[in-house]
Amino acid sequence: MKITVKRAKSKTYDESKYRIYIDGQKVATLQENQLQEIEVNDSGITIEAKLNWLGSKKTNLNVSNGDIIEFLPNTLFNKMGIFLPAPFTILFALTINLEVPWLKWTFIILLAADFLLILYILVIARRKWISVNHIKQ
Repeated sequence: MKITVKRAKSKTYDESKYRIYIDGQKVATLQENQLQEIEVNDSGITIEAKLNWLGSKKTNLNVSNGDIIEFLPNTLFNKMGIFLPAPFTILFALTINLEVPWLKWTFIILLAADFLLILYILVIARRKWISVNHIKQ
């Protein structure tokens, strides 16, 4: 049976490629606003998309002929990824130069929180960067 894998057009220009894996084997490479038909043997498949070290969760799906599986970027994480390093560097610069103890500790706490947020996104949320949308026909 044939299914269609589709990568939607994002709101910002994105030249990266999603690598699509079904049951652990690479079956397609999708650029932005591209779709491709894939031949699958079973109705029950495990599918995931990868983008560098980021990706989607492994998703178990029951598919039928003509189904569409769409891969969408998680807009929250994609937007946050742009802005996370900026507060980190600003807070670091402010923390080193301050002489007021309570303000210095406030910036140190904010710096630690920003660092933990970056760590969370890079380690734990990296499998939530791409979402999988199954459209039945």
